[in-house]
Amino acid sequence: MSIDRTKYLSKTEVKLLRTTIRNAAIVAKKQNQHNAIKRWMLVDFALSTGFRVREIANVKIKDIDFERHLIKVTRLKRKKPIIESFHLEDKFRRHLKRYIGKRKAGALFQSSQGRDISAQQLQNIWKRAIKDANLPKELSIHSARHTVATQLYSKTKDMALVQKFLGHVNIATTMNVYAAVTDEDMHKAQTNLYED
Repeated sequence: MSIDRTKYLSKTEVKLLRTTIRNAAIVAKKQNQHNAIKRWMLVDFALSTGFRVREIANVKIKDIDFERHLIKVTRLKRKKPIIESFHLEDKFRRHLKRYIGKRKAGALFQSSQGRDISAQQLQNIWKRAIKDANLPKELSIHSARHTVATQLYSKTKDMALVQKFLGHVNIATTMNVYAAVTDEDMHKAQTNLYED
């Protein structure tokens, strides 16, 4: 069983989504409107980390170590909570720092009233971003996870790295879903197949 093409974004779709939502956030910041800024952070966070939506909802500001470029995530493995650390890429780290501002504690994603945002609310924010970018509505927030995995595998061809990144206990799980080639790989392979 491999990942269905309708379940992840192509590089072109990622670029369209990021550009659309980032531009809306730039305009919103000038008008002091926070929903578009939160939407841009969620899109960037999901496409940078590949975290599950519940993992994103549970991220606290204290889990982010800007000095060491790390973020901690609590994952359930065989029904036990396990804390793992991940590297923060520089551009994403700077975006996180700006988004958090002077806040010192609490959940990363909060409502304008300061309440933690649930996984379901994050799903709805993601759906709005997908709609704003005019992308297919079946692209759920979990599609960001699939997107990270397919792009990571396409770039590295290292299934163990993808397994670690996603937090899968068993590499067979990762291989069953992500080992198939992407549409982009198929296109590259077919282009000028018989030309030297």
